Amino acid sequence: MEGVKIRAFISRLEKIDRSLLTLLTRFRIEEREGKIRLLTEDPSAVDRMRTFLSTLHREALGDVELVLEEEEGREGPAPDRIVEGLSSRYSFENFVVGEGNRLAYEVSLSVARNPGGLYNPLFLYGKVGLGKTHLLQAIGNFCASRGMSVVYRSATDFSEEMVEHIKGGRIREFRERYRSVDLLLLDDVQFLSGKSRTQDEFFNIFNYMYLREKQIVLASDRHPRELRDVSDRLVSRFEGGVVVEISLDELTKLEIIRKKLEELKLEVQDRIVELLMRSTSDNVREIEGAVRGVKLKGASYLRDRGEKKGDLEKVVAHVALHFGLRVEDLMGDSRSRRINRARQIAMYLCRKLTASSLTEIARVLNRRDHSTVLHGIRRIEQERRRDRKLNHILSFLESHIGARL
Repeated sequence: MEGVKIRAFISRLEKIDRSLLTLLTRFRIEEREGKIRLLTEDPSAVDRMRTFLSTLHREALGDVELVLEEEEGREGPAPDRIVEGLSSRYSFENFVVGEGNRLAYEVSLSVARNPGGLYNPLFLYGKVGLGKTHLLQAIGNFCASRGMSVVYRSATDFSEEMVEHIKGGRIREFRERYRSVDLLLLDDVQFLSGKSRTQDEFFNIFNYMYLREKQIVLASDRHPRELRDVSDRLVSRFEGGVVVEISLDELTKLEIIRKKLEELKLEVQDRIVELLMRSTSDNVREIEGAVRGVKLKGASYLRDRGEKKGDLEKVVAHVALHFGLRVEDLMGDSRSRRINRARQIAMYLCRKLTASSLTEIARVLNRRDHSTVLHGIRRIEQERRRDRKLNHILSFLESHIGARL
């Protein structure tokens, strides 16, 4: 943990300019021979910090001497320190803050600065693509830069890792590894649903960490009380800290679009911004994909994209009608055999009858990501080869829907 000099240094920086705390996340801080050392591999961060320091009188930071170094050939963290699953592209500094996500941002920054404190656990929830993962990763990068052991995992990866350790007779190793970290970031908690053994293991790890004031941060697409097939005792733990919703308002979406255009060195034209606003949802990953499309193909990409979306919606509507269902049924969470089969057929036909990507199909059907769509398409492809009745239905739908696109 931070020494006295480091804590004093951070406190003084905050008093001078609070925004400097986000710049500080790009540095690894250490105290050596009475000096504060800031180390990073990011030259732009070094330049910005050096510019800031040049504007201060030495007395502003008391007796703290700063040594800015660009890291070359650094040996890396000590062998007993764990840092896993983090991506350096996520920081508090490049998170676009607005009305719908301000509280989530401020609480996340507070957790990063004071892990294991008042907001433990922190549970972020909201629709897909609104920045939950960004904030989890930003917390992780901030804490890792201060020498903490940090692990980021999706609930699915956590479960699969546990199963592999059980098969290998190494479950004790699995438990000890997670108990040894200072900060655990678990994403997509909704995928713990129905996995009782995984829930049991996570519950025990959670309790171990919490009792030792180690920080736990969780993210989900829904409030803890709305999690299905998750034990009451886990839900109770999730609600025991602070639960914060994250959303995206129009002004913040506009700012995100402008920022993404600037990041790709594209001119921020009002016409392009307006097209992006109209042709994308609130999903930040969708916005990023659309901006990359503009980079590659220009504004025509957005017009083509709008036409594709219309075709996809027509396919889904025809499939729902054929099976006596509503479009909302195919876009919902029902796992009934009848609805799930129709949903997979819609995925298959969307892929076959349009030039849309798996991600675009996932978006129209309200699926979390393209892997769900790929699984559904492969399932129908396999069944079509051996099921004559299904082959007949698909042939009819291909002809019927294709003539109307």
